[in-house]
Amino acid sequence: MARFTHAELLCLIGAGAVGAGVHAAIAPGHVREWVPLGASFVVVAVLVAAAIAALAIRPDEPRFVVALAALLGTVAAAYVATRLVALPPLDPEREPFDTLGISTSAIEALGALGALHIRRPRRRLSPALSPGGKR
Repeated sequence: MARFTHAELLCLIGAGAVGAGVHAAIAPGHVREWVPLGASFVVVAVLVAAAIAALAIRPDEPRFVVALAALLGTVAAAYVATRLVALPPLDPEREPFDTLGISTSAIEALGALGALHIRRPRRRLSPALSPGGKR
């Protein structure tokens, strides 16, 4: 069972919502530019939205945390990769960095890192290290 706070859950879902929303919003322009690239934006938006919905419905299911983290991390890494090299057939040319892409990818990467924090086992402090404990 995944154990995390309500705030952690909302942050993870929020990061996913930003990623899904931005990809859905800019997909039509990318479809006009290059159909395979635009289709990949639609697929990303749908997959991230599905992972968000699954996590919202079953927040106690750790697989959904992992799935959303994997999607967000992959999408953020793909953004950086397409700025460093061309990735045919999805993107036949290397793209320049842009403010929207950098911002969205940063939010997605932070969401993925937050999910890793959620999945990390929680350790109890030893009595000597806990507040009010004696050393």
